[in-house]
Amino acid sequence: MLADSHTALLHTEEELRNLEVIRALRRATAEGRRAYMAPEAVVHRRGMAHLAVRSGGPYRPEGIPDRYDEVLAMIAKGDRVWAVWTVRGTHAGTLFGQAATGRPVEVLEVGIWRLSGGKVVEAWFFADEYALAQTLGILS
Repeated sequence: MLADSHTALLHTEEELRNLEVIRALRRATAEGRRAYMAPEAVVHRRGMAHLAVRSGGPYRPEGIPDRYDEVLAMIAKGDRVWAVWTVRGTHAGTLFGQAATGRPVEVLEVGIWRLSGGKVVEAWFFADEYALAQTLGILS
């Protein structure tokens, strides 16, 4: 089922399909998310991954092995879906080049996806990188 009857009255069929694609993408593993991306998809901004430039280390899922994303809101309009979520977990492994601190992680992130033919063709991610950098000890 795509949505409840109230939601169905508020969205077009395209919007309902796009919401379902993004819900499935968000539930998938990092590797599994590729199935929802068009081959020509462009990610214009990568959210928390931008810290890799400053820190010298990439984002690795084992950095927050108990990561849980709580989706706070999703909105669909035409070919776009917006979502806001909070990333929570424990900095229990190397993340962005920073050794585990054992500190709790809580970061607000926003994603915007443009879809075509049931696949993501463009995406943008914005995160509270400053808060995450403070948690990881990247900022002095």
